[in-house]
Amino acid sequence: MRWTMVSAPKKSSKKDPFKTKKSRTESVQVSDTVEPPAEIKEAIDHFRDAQEQAKHFEAEATVHKDAIMEFASGEFCKRSQSGLDKSYKILGDESMVTYVVMDSSAGLTEDELDMIRDRWGEDAAEELVVRDYRSIRFDPKVLEANYDAVVDALQTLPEEVLENLFKPMLMKAAPGALERAKKHVKSADELSDLIRDLKLKHYIR
Repeated sequence: MRWTMVSAPKKSSKKDPFKTKKSRTESVQVSDTVEPPAEIKEAIDHFRDAQEQAKHFEAEATVHKDAIMEFASGEFCKRSQSGLDKSYKILGDESMVTYVVMDSSAGLTEDELDMIRDRWGEDAAEELVVRDYRSIRFDPKVLEANYDAVVDALQTLPEEVLENLFKPMLMKAAPGALERAKKHVKSADELSDLIRDLKLKHYIR
């Protein structure tokens, strides 16, 4: 009788660039409640009172802020023409504010880029606007529905690109995990532990 050696099936070499690397770290149990000295308790109460008061004055503050910003922006442009393009302070009678212009954008859409191009010209658009690669996000519903196809498509990239292109994807508890968790535990203490391990959000208002 002739014996034929059958090799074990090779594991797929396909790498999933979205997955996190496994790590083992010891969790440290820390109480999330501290009883502070009397003066800190008083400060907490005053802080909460101030937050409540702030809600009432927020709209009024916005009106004043808009007036200040309009003045400050115009003044900055005048100063900038003289080479003074740094932040500067504006004095009130009893206080002051600081006007700051940061050399970064809040994010432009294609339509907004077209508006810049139409008004200021192609040269200005090319010089003043760049691609914000950090803003790229996968649509989670499309990615979920086509996950395997997306991973397969990414395998066409060079390995070094695939290794470094993505930040690792985190995991999260599945929808309805709290209800489903009950059948995996034998006591309330175990359920509490599982809620913690799943990092399910729970809080009081």
